[in-house]
Amino acid sequence: MPGATITAIFVILILILIPIAVLVGQATRRRGLQQRFGPEYDKLVADRPSRRKAEAELAGRQRRVRKLGLRDLTDEGRRTYETRWTEIQERFVDDPADAIGDAQALIESVMRERGYPVSGYEQTVADLSVAHARTLGRFRSAHEVSERAAAGQATTEELRVALLGYRELVGDLLGGGVIDVVAAPPAADRTTARAVKAGEEHVGAA
Repeated sequence: MPGATITAIFVILILILIPIAVLVGQATRRRGLQQRFGPEYDKLVADRPSRRKAEAELAGRQRRVRKLGLRDLTDEGRRTYETRWTEIQERFVDDPADAIGDAQALIESVMRERGYPVSGYEQTVADLSVAHARTLGRFRSAHEVSERAAAGQATTEELRVALLGYRELVGDLLGGGVIDVVAAPPAADRTTARAVKAGEEHVGAA
């Protein structure tokens, strides 16, 4: 009988510990998703029917991106894209809407070279959220402005702020953070630099 009692106690302990282990595992997984996705985690939880469904979707995004075989840019490739971004920024004052369109195209080009499929806006955002969630809010806003700009419905101020949003994501994708190409522009480009800098200061004050 003592042996049976010990066995019964052991079974009871197992029944108690299993749910605890499950809860600890869920909490650990949740913290991991919150740390990786940041505000994107909160957004998806608010958009989906339940937290469980949102977390399952985020985990699915991670699995998908792991299978993409993403690669870093070469130093030469990075310099090429930095130069192209500088050219876009320099064109902004003369043709803001065109510059915004080019900024969107540049982001897609960088993503493709790094191994992202770029298969539609929603999927692109989902893929970016795994490693670039910090910049997604500004990117979404910039994309919305870009679509209105194509229809001639965006103001210059909106375009300026959108350019700064795109700049954040470009810098993140290139692996160097925000591109700081307005710090010391050539003399001929100071008007453009002031225009973009003014937008940056406006965003910071908002």
